[in-house]
Amino acid sequence: MILQIVRRLVQASVLLVTVSVALLCLYAHYRAARVIDDDQLMAGLRGEVVTKMVHPYVDRLADPQAFLDGNKGTLWSMRLMGVDIADPLAAAEMAAASKRIHWPLIASAAIPIVITLLFGRVFCSWLCPGYVLFELTGKLRRLLRLAEIRPGEVVFSHRNKYIGLFVGLALAALFSAPLFALIYPPVVISRALHAWVFGTSLVGIFVVLGVIVAFELFVSPRWWCRTMCPGGAVYGLIGWIRPVRIRLNADRCTGCRDCIPVCEEGINPITQSMSIECDNCGVCIRHCPDEALYYTISLPKPRGYRPTPRKIAALVVVFSMFVSVENAGAHHILGLPHYSYKENYPQRPTLEYPAHTGPYDVLLTSYPGSPVPGEAANLAFYIKNRETGSVYSQPITVRILQTSTFGDNTVVQPAMTREPFDNEYKFHVTFPLEAEYVIELSMPVEGRVEVIPFLMIAGQPTATGSVVAAGAGGFVLLFVVARAVQKKKARRRANAVNPNAVLVTT
Repeated sequence: MILQIVRRLVQASVLLVTVSVALLCLYAHYRAARVIDDDQLMAGLRGEVVTKMVHPYVDRLADPQAFLDGNKGTLWSMRLMGVDIADPLAAAEMAAASKRIHWPLIASAAIPIVITLLFGRVFCSWLCPGYVLFELTGKLRRLLRLAEIRPGEVVFSHRNKYIGLFVGLALAALFSAPLFALIYPPVVISRALHAWVFGTSLVGIFVVLGVIVAFELFVSPRWWCRTMCPGGAVYGLIGWIRPVRIRLNADRCTGCRDCIPVCEEGINPITQSMSIECDNCGVCIRHCPDEALYYTISLPKPRGYRPTPRKIAALVVVFSMFVSVENAGAHHILGLPHYSYKENYPQRPTLEYPAHTGPYDVLLTSYPGSPVPGEAANLAFYIKNRETGSVYSQPITVRILQTSTFGDNTVVQPAMTREPFDNEYKFHVTFPLEAEYVIELSMPVEGRVEVIPFLMIAGQPTATGSVVAAGAGGFVLLFVVARAVQKKKARRRANAVNPNAVLVTT
Protein backbone atom coordinates (compact mmCIF):
# COMPACT_ATOMS: atom_id res chain seq x y z
CA MET A 1 0.00 0.00 0.00
CA ILE A 2 2.77 2.45 0.94
CA LEU A 3 4.52 1.78 -2.37
CA GLN A 4 1.40 2.64 -4.36
CA ILE A 5 0.87 5.83 -2.33
CA VAL A 6 4.43 6.86 -3.16
CA ARG A 7 3.77 6.10 -6.84
CA ARG A 8 0.66 8.29 -6.84
CA LEU A 9 2.58 11.10 -5.17
CA VAL A 10 5.30 10.87 -7.83
CA GLN A 11 2.68 10.97 -10.61
CA ALA A 12 1.02 14.01 -9.02
CA SER A 13 4.41 15.70 -8.67
CA VAL A 14 5.08 15.24 -12.39
CA LEU A 15 1.80 16.98 -13.27
CA LEU A 16 2.57 19.76 -10.77
CA VAL A 17 6.04 20.31 -12.23
CA THR A 18 4.65 20.39 -15.78
CA VAL A 19 2.04 23.02 -14.85
CA SER A 20 4.61 25.02 -12.88
CA VAL A 21 6.99 25.09 -15.84
CA ALA A 22 4.15 26.27 -18.10
CA LEU A 23 3.38 29.09 -15.64
CA LEU A 24 7.04 30.09 -15.63
CA CYS A 25 6.97 30.18 -19.44
CA LEU A 26 3.91 32.45 -19.36
CA TYR A 27 5.56 34.67 -16.75
CA ALA A 28 8.73 34.85 -18.87
CA HIS A 29 6.69 36.34 -21.71
CA TYR A 30 4.95 38.86 -19.51
CA ARG A 31 8.30 39.82 -17.98
CA ALA A 32 10.04 40.14 -21.37
CA ALA A 33 7.16 42.30 -22.63
CA ARG A 34 7.52 44.52 -19.53
CA VAL A 35 3.84 44.36 -18.67
CA ILE A 36 4.08 42.80 -15.18
CA ASP A 37 3.38 46.14 -13.48
CA ASP A 38 0.59 47.14 -15.86
CA ASP A 39 -2.65 46.40 -13.96
CA GLN A 40 -4.77 46.79 -17.08
CA LEU A 41 -2.74 44.39 -19.21
CA MET A 42 -2.37 41.87 -16.36
CA ALA A 43 -6.10 41.78 -15.59
CA GLY A 44 -7.79 38.40 -15.64
CA LEU A 45 -7.22 35.03 -13.96
CA ARG A 46 -3.92 34.23 -15.65
CA GLY A 47 -2.51 37.67 -14.99
CA GLU A 48 -3.55 37.43 -11.33
CA VAL A 49 -1.89 34.03 -10.92
CA VAL A 50 1.32 35.23 -12.55
CA THR A 51 1.58 38.51 -10.61
CA LYS A 52 0.60 37.09 -7.20
CA MET A 53 1.97 33.53 -7.24
CA VAL A 54 4.97 33.60 -9.56
CA HIS A 55 6.34 37.13 -9.79
CA PRO A 56 7.00 37.75 -6.04
CA TYR A 57 9.14 34.61 -5.77
CA VAL A 58 11.03 34.79 -9.07
CA ASP A 59 11.69 38.53 -8.95
CA ARG A 60 13.57 38.27 -5.66
CA LEU A 61 16.11 35.82 -7.12
CA ALA A 62 19.62 37.04 -7.85
CA ASP A 63 19.24 36.27 -11.58
CA PRO A 64 15.54 35.80 -12.47
CA GLN A 65 16.20 35.48 -16.20
CA ALA A 66 18.70 32.67 -15.70
CA PHE A 67 16.12 30.84 -13.59
CA LEU A 68 13.46 31.28 -16.28
CA ASP A 69 15.86 30.15 -19.01
CA GLY A 70 16.65 27.07 -16.93
CA ASN A 71 13.03 25.91 -16.56
CA LYS A 72 10.93 25.35 -19.65
CA GLY A 73 9.67 22.67 -21.99
CA THR A 74 7.46 19.60 -21.78
CA LEU A 75 7.90 15.92 -21.05
CA TRP A 76 9.11 15.55 -24.65
CA SER A 77 12.14 17.71 -23.93
CA MET A 78 12.52 19.84 -20.83
CA ARG A 79 15.10 22.06 -19.20
CA LEU A 80 14.61 21.67 -15.47
CA MET A 81 16.79 23.60 -13.03
CA GLY A 82 19.21 24.18 -15.88
CA VAL A 83 19.51 20.48 -16.79
CA ASP A 84 18.36 19.39 -20.25
CA ILE A 85 16.22 16.23 -20.14
CA ALA A 86 14.78 14.67 -23.29
CA ASP A 87 12.62 11.61 -23.78
CA PRO A 88 14.69 8.87 -25.46
CA LEU A 89 11.91 8.59 -28.04
CA ALA A 90 12.44 12.29 -28.88
CA ALA A 91 16.16 11.72 -29.34
CA ALA A 92 15.55 8.67 -31.52
CA GLU A 93 12.94 10.37 -33.70
CA MET A 94 14.96 13.54 -34.23
CA ALA A 95 18.02 11.46 -35.10
CA ALA A 96 15.91 9.56 -37.63
CA ALA A 97 14.33 12.74 -39.07
CA SER A 98 17.65 14.59 -39.45
CA LYS A 99 19.66 11.45 -40.29
CA ARG A 100 22.43 12.61 -38.03
CA ILE A 101 23.48 12.27 -34.43
CA HIS A 102 23.14 15.51 -32.47
CA TRP A 103 25.17 14.75 -29.38
CA PRO A 104 23.70 17.43 -27.07
CA LEU A 105 20.25 15.94 -27.74
CA ILE A 106 21.54 12.41 -27.12
CA ALA A 107 23.20 13.61 -23.91
CA SER A 108 19.92 15.14 -22.72
CA ALA A 109 18.37 11.67 -22.88
CA ALA A 110 21.09 10.22 -20.64
CA ILE A 111 19.19 10.70 -17.37
CA PRO A 112 16.03 8.79 -18.38
CA ILE A 113 18.18 6.16 -20.10
CA VAL A 114 20.24 5.53 -16.95
CA ILE A 115 17.09 5.37 -14.82
CA THR A 116 15.56 2.90 -17.27
CA LEU A 117 18.70 0.78 -17.35
CA LEU A 118 18.47 0.44 -13.57
CA PHE A 119 14.73 0.28 -12.92
CA GLY A 120 13.14 -0.65 -16.26
CA ARG A 121 10.01 1.02 -17.65
CA VAL A 122 9.34 3.12 -14.55
CA PHE A 123 8.73 6.21 -16.70
CA CYS A 124 5.53 4.52 -17.86
CA SER A 125 4.15 3.45 -14.49
CA TRP A 126 5.61 6.14 -12.22
CA LEU A 127 5.99 9.32 -14.30
CA CYS A 128 3.81 9.27 -17.43
CA PRO A 129 0.59 11.33 -17.10
CA GLY A 130 -0.92 9.30 -19.94
CA TYR A 131 -0.55 6.17 -17.82
CA VAL A 132 -2.63 7.83 -15.09
CA LEU A 133 -5.33 8.82 -17.58
CA PHE A 134 -5.57 5.32 -19.00
CA GLU A 135 -5.64 3.79 -15.50
CA LEU A 136 -8.71 5.95 -14.83
CA THR A 137 -10.20 4.71 -18.11
CA GLY A 138 -9.81 1.18 -16.78
CA LYS A 139 -11.82 2.17 -13.70
CA LEU A 140 -14.57 3.54 -15.95
CA ARG A 141 -14.88 0.14 -17.61
CA ARG A 142 -16.11 -1.17 -14.26
CA LEU A 143 -18.91 1.39 -14.29
CA LEU A 144 -19.96 0.15 -17.72
CA ARG A 145 -20.27 -3.37 -16.35
CA LEU A 146 -22.27 -2.04 -13.42
CA ALA A 147 -24.66 -0.48 -15.94
CA GLU A 148 -25.05 -3.85 -17.69
CA ILE A 149 -22.94 -2.68 -20.65
CA ARG A 150 -20.25 -5.19 -21.49
CA PRO A 151 -17.19 -3.42 -22.97
CA GLY A 152 -15.06 -5.18 -25.55
CA GLU A 153 -12.15 -7.37 -24.47
CA VAL A 154 -10.21 -7.46 -27.73
CA VAL A 155 -6.61 -8.52 -27.15
CA PHE A 156 -3.79 -7.17 -29.33
CA SER A 157 -0.20 -8.33 -29.44
CA HIS A 158 2.41 -6.55 -27.33
CA ARG A 159 4.68 -6.73 -30.36
CA ASN A 160 2.61 -4.09 -32.15
CA LYS A 161 4.31 -1.25 -30.30
CA TYR A 162 7.76 -2.40 -31.39
CA ILE A 163 6.58 -2.66 -34.98
CA GLY A 164 4.99 0.79 -34.66
CA LEU A 165 8.23 2.19 -33.23
CA PHE A 166 10.32 1.05 -36.18
CA VAL A 167 7.67 2.07 -38.72
CA GLY A 168 7.41 5.53 -37.15
CA LEU A 169 11.17 6.01 -37.15
CA ALA A 170 11.32 4.86 -40.76
CA LEU A 171 8.62 7.41 -41.71
CA ALA A 172 10.49 10.14 -39.82
CA ALA A 173 13.61 9.27 -41.81
CA LEU A 174 11.71 9.12 -45.10
CA PHE A 175 9.86 12.44 -44.72
CA SER A 176 12.39 14.22 -42.47
CA ALA A 177 9.58 15.17 -40.11
CA PRO A 178 8.47 13.93 -36.67
CA LEU A 179 5.32 11.91 -36.11
CA PHE A 180 5.41 10.61 -32.54
CA ALA A 181 5.48 14.15 -31.11
CA LEU A 182 1.92 14.59 -32.40
CA ILE A 183 0.38 11.49 -30.80
CA TYR A 184 2.63 10.46 -27.89
CA PRO A 185 0.37 10.87 -24.79
CA PRO A 186 2.98 12.35 -22.38
CA VAL A 187 3.76 15.06 -24.94
CA VAL A 188 0.11 15.60 -25.86
CA ILE A 189 -0.89 16.00 -22.21
CA SER A 190 2.08 18.30 -21.57
CA ARG A 191 0.99 20.47 -24.49
CA ALA A 192 -2.56 20.40 -23.15
CA LEU A 193 -1.36 21.77 -19.80
CA HIS A 194 0.64 24.48 -21.61
CA ALA A 195 -2.38 25.34 -23.78
CA TRP A 196 -4.58 25.53 -20.68
CA VAL A 197 -2.12 27.88 -18.98
CA PHE A 198 -1.69 30.01 -22.10
CA GLY A 199 -5.44 30.01 -22.89
CA THR A 200 -5.16 28.53 -26.38
CA SER A 201 -7.14 25.87 -28.22
CA LEU A 202 -7.35 22.33 -26.85
CA VAL A 203 -9.52 20.82 -29.58
CA GLY A 204 -6.83 18.88 -31.43
CA ILE A 205 -5.35 17.60 -28.19
CA PHE A 206 -8.73 16.38 -26.96
CA VAL A 207 -9.30 14.58 -30.26
CA VAL A 208 -6.07 12.57 -29.91
CA LEU A 209 -6.69 11.66 -26.29
CA GLY A 210 -10.41 11.11 -26.86
CA VAL A 211 -9.80 8.52 -29.57
CA ILE A 212 -7.43 6.55 -27.34
CA VAL A 213 -9.71 6.76 -24.29
CA ALA A 214 -12.79 5.71 -26.30
CA PHE A 215 -10.96 2.74 -27.81
CA GLU A 216 -9.74 1.60 -24.41
CA LEU A 217 -13.13 2.17 -22.81
CA PHE A 218 -15.24 0.24 -25.32
CA VAL A 219 -12.89 -2.04 -27.30
CA SER A 220 -9.63 -3.07 -25.64
CA PRO A 221 -8.48 -2.43 -22.04
CA ARG A 222 -5.17 -0.55 -21.72
CA TRP A 223 -4.78 -0.81 -25.48
CA TRP A 224 -2.31 2.05 -25.89
CA CYS A 225 0.18 1.26 -23.12
CA ARG A 226 0.17 -2.48 -23.77
CA THR A 227 0.26 -2.65 -27.54
CA MET A 228 0.75 0.74 -29.23
CA CYS A 229 2.96 3.14 -27.24
CA PRO A 230 6.28 3.80 -29.07
CA GLY A 231 7.74 5.30 -25.90
CA GLY A 232 6.88 2.14 -24.00
CA ALA A 233 8.68 0.18 -26.71
CA VAL A 234 11.82 2.32 -26.35
CA TYR A 235 11.81 2.06 -22.55
CA GLY A 236 11.12 -1.67 -22.78
CA LEU A 237 14.11 -2.24 -25.06
CA ILE A 238 16.40 -0.13 -22.87
CA GLY A 239 15.12 -1.62 -19.62
CA TRP A 240 15.34 -5.26 -20.63
CA ILE A 241 18.62 -5.67 -18.70
CA ARG A 242 17.33 -3.81 -15.61
CA PRO A 243 18.74 -5.16 -12.33
CA VAL A 244 15.67 -4.08 -10.29
CA ARG A 245 12.93 -6.59 -11.06
CA ILE A 246 9.84 -8.25 -9.62
CA ARG A 247 10.48 -11.87 -8.76
CA LEU A 248 8.22 -14.72 -7.69
CA ASN A 249 8.91 -16.81 -4.60
CA ALA A 250 7.55 -20.11 -5.88
CA ASP A 251 7.59 -21.65 -2.42
CA ARG A 252 5.05 -19.10 -1.14
CA CYS A 253 2.82 -18.92 -4.23
CA THR A 254 -0.45 -20.83 -3.84
CA GLY A 255 -1.60 -20.28 -7.41
CA CYS A 256 -4.53 -18.00 -6.50
CA ARG A 257 -3.84 -15.89 -9.63
CA ASP A 258 -5.08 -12.67 -7.95
CA CYS A 259 -2.14 -10.83 -9.48
CA ILE A 260 -3.12 -11.49 -13.10
CA PRO A 261 -6.29 -9.37 -13.53
CA VAL A 262 -4.73 -6.34 -11.78
CA CYS A 263 -1.61 -6.21 -13.97
CA GLU A 264 -1.78 -2.95 -15.94
CA GLU A 265 0.39 -4.35 -18.71
CA GLY A 266 -1.78 -7.43 -19.19
CA ILE A 267 0.92 -9.99 -18.45
CA ASN A 268 1.06 -12.90 -15.99
CA PRO A 269 3.27 -11.74 -13.09
CA ILE A 270 3.74 -15.35 -12.00
CA THR A 271 5.61 -16.26 -15.19
CA GLN A 272 6.38 -12.92 -16.92
CA SER A 273 7.42 -10.45 -14.19
CA MET A 274 11.01 -10.73 -15.45
CA SER A 275 9.96 -10.00 -19.04
CA ILE A 276 10.47 -6.89 -21.13
CA GLU A 277 6.80 -5.93 -20.72
CA CYS A 278 6.86 -5.49 -16.93
CA ASP A 279 6.95 -1.80 -15.95
CA ASN A 280 7.73 -2.35 -12.25
CA CYS A 281 4.54 -0.63 -11.10
CA GLY A 282 4.26 -2.99 -8.11
CA VAL A 283 0.48 -3.37 -8.28
CA CYS A 284 0.80 -7.15 -8.42
CA ILE A 285 2.87 -7.11 -5.21
CA ARG A 286 0.11 -5.22 -3.42
CA HIS A 287 -2.60 -7.68 -4.53
CA CYS A 288 -0.66 -10.87 -3.77
CA PRO A 289 -2.23 -12.32 -0.59
CA ASP A 290 0.66 -14.77 -0.16
CA GLU A 291 3.39 -12.11 -0.42
CA ALA A 292 5.02 -14.28 -3.05
CA LEU A 293 5.96 -11.36 -5.33
CA TYR A 294 8.71 -8.96 -4.33
CA TYR A 295 11.32 -6.58 -5.75
CA THR A 296 14.80 -7.96 -6.16
CA ILE A 297 18.11 -7.11 -7.80
CA SER A 298 19.17 -9.57 -10.47
CA LEU A 299 20.19 -9.69 -14.11
CA PRO A 300 18.53 -11.59 -16.96
CA LYS A 301 20.00 -14.92 -17.87
CA PRO A 302 22.23 -14.64 -20.98
CA ARG A 303 20.84 -16.24 -24.08
CA GLY A 304 22.36 -16.98 -27.43
CA TYR A 305 21.59 -14.50 -30.19
CA ARG A 306 19.53 -15.87 -33.04
CA PRO A 307 19.27 -13.62 -36.14
CA THR A 308 15.57 -14.05 -36.92
CA PRO A 309 14.09 -12.28 -39.99
CA ARG A 310 12.32 -9.76 -37.71
CA LYS A 311 15.58 -8.78 -36.01
CA ILE A 312 17.37 -8.46 -39.33
CA ALA A 313 14.58 -6.22 -40.71
CA ALA A 314 14.78 -4.00 -37.60
CA LEU A 315 18.54 -3.57 -38.00
CA VAL A 316 18.13 -2.70 -41.69
CA VAL A 317 15.58 0.00 -40.81
CA VAL A 318 17.84 1.50 -38.15
CA PHE A 319 20.96 1.64 -40.33
CA SER A 320 19.02 2.97 -43.35
CA MET A 321 18.11 6.08 -41.38
CA PHE A 322 21.69 7.28 -41.51
CA VAL A 323 22.52 6.46 -45.13
CA SER A 324 22.00 10.04 -46.33
CA VAL A 325 21.89 13.39 -44.57
CA GLU A 326 18.96 15.73 -45.08
CA ASN A 327 17.69 18.69 -43.10
CA ALA A 328 14.79 17.82 -40.85
CA GLY A 329 11.48 19.62 -41.20
CA ALA A 330 10.78 22.43 -38.75
CA HIS A 331 10.12 21.07 -35.29
CA HIS A 332 10.24 22.47 -31.78
CA ILE A 333 12.23 19.95 -29.78
CA LEU A 334 10.76 21.47 -26.61
CA GLY A 335 7.41 20.19 -27.84
CA LEU A 336 5.64 23.54 -27.62
CA PRO A 337 3.59 25.53 -30.11
CA HIS A 338 5.12 28.58 -31.73
CA TYR A 339 3.54 31.09 -29.38
CA SER A 340 5.33 29.78 -26.35
CA TYR A 341 8.87 30.98 -27.05
CA LYS A 342 8.94 34.17 -29.10
CA GLU A 343 12.24 35.21 -27.58
CA ASN A 344 13.19 37.44 -30.52
CA TYR A 345 9.96 39.38 -30.17
CA PRO A 346 8.64 38.86 -26.63
CA GLN A 347 5.00 39.67 -26.14
CA ARG A 348 1.86 38.45 -24.48
CA PRO A 349 0.48 35.28 -26.14
CA THR A 350 -1.36 36.08 -29.36
CA LEU A 351 -4.04 34.29 -31.32
CA GLU A 352 -3.25 33.64 -34.98
CA TYR A 353 -6.27 32.83 -37.15
CA PRO A 354 -5.58 32.02 -40.85
CA ALA A 355 -8.12 32.13 -43.70
CA HIS A 356 -8.11 32.05 -47.49
CA THR A 357 -10.12 33.79 -50.18
CA GLY A 358 -9.37 33.72 -53.89
CA PRO A 359 -5.61 34.08 -54.39
CA TYR A 360 -5.13 35.72 -50.97
CA ASP A 361 -3.97 34.32 -47.63
CA VAL A 362 -5.42 36.23 -44.69
CA LEU A 363 -4.04 36.10 -41.15
CA LEU A 364 -5.85 37.66 -38.19
CA THR A 365 -3.85 38.17 -35.01
CA SER A 366 -5.33 39.19 -31.66
CA TYR A 367 -3.33 40.70 -28.84
CA PRO A 368 -3.87 39.40 -26.22
CA GLY A 369 -4.81 35.94 -27.50
CA SER A 370 -7.69 35.67 -25.01
CA PRO A 371 -9.39 39.12 -24.97
CA VAL A 372 -10.61 40.38 -21.62
CA PRO A 373 -14.18 41.78 -21.71
CA GLY A 374 -14.22 45.55 -21.28
CA GLU A 375 -10.52 45.93 -22.16
CA ALA A 376 -9.10 46.98 -25.50
CA ALA A 377 -7.74 44.28 -27.78
CA ASN A 378 -5.48 44.88 -30.77
CA LEU A 379 -6.53 43.16 -33.98
CA ALA A 380 -4.28 43.07 -37.02
CA PHE A 381 -4.90 41.61 -40.50
CA TYR A 382 -2.07 40.50 -42.77
CA ILE A 383 -3.12 39.80 -46.37
CA LYS A 384 -0.84 38.52 -49.11
CA ASN A 385 -1.28 37.12 -52.61
CA ARG A 386 0.00 33.55 -52.33
CA GLU A 387 0.74 33.39 -56.08
CA THR A 388 2.76 36.59 -56.47
CA GLY A 389 3.83 37.22 -52.89
CA SER A 390 2.59 40.83 -53.12
CA VAL A 391 0.88 42.50 -50.16
CA TYR A 392 -2.81 43.41 -50.45
CA SER A 393 -3.15 47.20 -50.65
CA GLN A 394 -6.87 47.97 -50.93
CA PRO A 395 -8.96 49.19 -47.95
CA ILE A 396 -10.83 46.57 -45.89
CA THR A 397 -13.89 46.80 -43.64
CA VAL A 398 -14.39 45.07 -40.30
CA ARG A 399 -17.38 44.86 -37.99
CA ILE A 400 -17.94 42.90 -34.76
CA LEU A 401 -21.07 40.88 -33.98
CA GLN A 402 -22.02 39.06 -30.81
CA THR A 403 -23.41 35.61 -31.55
CA SER A 404 -26.82 34.51 -30.35
CA THR A 405 -28.13 30.99 -29.94
CA PHE A 406 -31.62 32.13 -30.84
CA GLY A 407 -32.29 35.01 -33.25
CA ASP A 408 -29.92 37.24 -35.18
CA ASN A 409 -26.43 38.22 -34.11
CA THR A 410 -26.05 41.62 -32.47
CA VAL A 411 -23.75 44.25 -33.93
CA VAL A 412 -21.49 45.53 -31.14
CA GLN A 413 -19.04 47.40 -33.37
CA PRO A 414 -20.27 49.02 -36.61
CA ALA A 415 -18.28 48.69 -39.81
CA MET A 416 -14.80 50.22 -39.66
CA THR A 417 -12.74 50.80 -42.82
CA ARG A 418 -8.95 50.90 -42.75
CA GLU A 419 -6.15 51.50 -45.22
CA PRO A 420 -3.02 49.35 -44.86
CA PHE A 421 -0.26 50.73 -42.67
CA ASP A 422 3.18 49.12 -42.82
CA ASN A 423 1.77 46.02 -44.55
CA GLU A 424 -0.94 45.44 -41.95
CA TYR A 425 -4.44 46.60 -41.06
CA LYS A 426 -4.79 47.59 -37.39
CA PHE A 427 -8.00 47.77 -35.34
CA HIS A 428 -8.61 48.47 -31.66
CA VAL A 429 -11.70 46.66 -30.41
CA THR A 430 -13.37 46.29 -27.01
CA PHE A 431 -15.55 43.23 -26.42
CA PRO A 432 -18.21 44.29 -23.90
CA LEU A 433 -19.18 40.90 -22.39
CA GLU A 434 -17.97 37.37 -21.87
CA ALA A 435 -19.41 35.84 -25.03
CA GLU A 436 -18.68 34.50 -28.49
CA TYR A 437 -18.16 37.08 -31.22
CA VAL A 438 -17.77 37.08 -34.98
CA ILE A 439 -15.17 39.38 -36.53
CA GLU A 440 -16.53 39.97 -40.01
CA LEU A 441 -13.96 41.01 -42.60
CA SER A 442 -15.12 42.45 -45.95
CA MET A 443 -12.60 42.95 -48.75
CA PRO A 444 -12.72 43.34 -52.55
CA VAL A 445 -11.44 40.23 -54.31
CA GLU A 446 -11.35 39.99 -58.12
CA GLY A 447 -14.24 42.38 -58.69
CA ARG A 448 -16.51 41.20 -55.86
CA VAL A 449 -16.73 41.75 -52.10
CA GLU A 450 -15.77 38.71 -50.05
CA VAL A 451 -16.93 38.39 -46.43
CA ILE A 452 -14.80 36.24 -44.10
CA PRO A 453 -16.05 35.50 -40.55
CA PHE A 454 -13.58 34.86 -37.70
CA LEU A 455 -14.84 33.40 -34.41
CA MET A 456 -13.52 35.12 -31.28
CA ILE A 457 -14.20 34.26 -27.64
CA ALA A 458 -13.84 36.94 -24.98
CA GLY A 459 -13.46 35.78 -21.40
CA GLN A 460 -14.82 32.38 -20.48
CA PRO A 461 -18.51 32.42 -21.41
CA THR A 462 -20.89 29.62 -20.50
CA ALA A 463 -21.82 28.29 -23.91
CA THR A 464 -25.35 27.16 -24.54
CA GLY A 465 -23.99 24.28 -26.57
CA SER A 466 -22.08 23.03 -23.54
CA VAL A 467 -25.25 23.15 -21.46
CA VAL A 468 -27.14 21.22 -24.12
CA ALA A 469 -24.34 18.66 -24.37
CA ALA A 470 -24.26 18.25 -20.61
CA GLY A 471 -28.03 17.80 -20.58
CA ALA A 472 -27.83 15.21 -23.33
CA GLY A 473 -25.06 13.40 -21.50
CA GLY A 474 -27.11 13.40 -18.32
CA PHE A 475 -30.09 12.01 -20.21
CA VAL A 476 -27.97 9.22 -21.69
CA LEU A 477 -26.56 8.41 -18.25
CA LEU A 478 -30.05 8.35 -16.75
CA PHE A 479 -31.22 6.05 -19.55
CA VAL A 480 -28.30 3.68 -18.99
CA VAL A 481 -28.89 3.56 -15.24
CA ALA A 482 -32.62 3.01 -15.68
CA ARG A 483 -31.95 0.25 -18.19
CA ALA A 484 -29.51 -1.44 -15.84
CA VAL A 485 -31.94 -1.26 -12.92
CA GLN A 486 -34.74 -2.63 -15.07
CA LYS A 487 -32.64 -5.57 -16.25
CA LYS A 488 -31.51 -6.37 -12.72
CA LYS A 489 -35.11 -6.35 -11.44
CA ALA A 490 -36.22 -8.56 -14.33
CA ARG A 491 -33.41 -10.99 -13.57
CA ARG A 492 -34.37 -11.16 -9.90
CA ARG A 493 -38.04 -11.75 -10.78
CA ALA A 494 -37.07 -14.50 -13.21
CA ASN A 495 -34.86 -16.14 -10.62
CA ALA A 496 -37.64 -15.92 -8.02
CA VAL A 497 -40.08 -17.72 -10.33
CA ASN A 498 -37.61 -20.26 -11.69
CA PRO A 499 -34.11 -20.31 -10.19
CA ASN A 500 -32.83 -22.34 -13.14
CA ALA A 501 -34.24 -19.99 -15.81
CA VAL A 502 -31.97 -17.89 -17.99
CA LEU A 503 -33.15 -14.34 -18.78
CA VAL A 504 -32.69 -13.32 -22.40
CA THR A 505 -32.94 -9.59 -23.16
CA THR A 506 -32.39 -7.55 -26.25
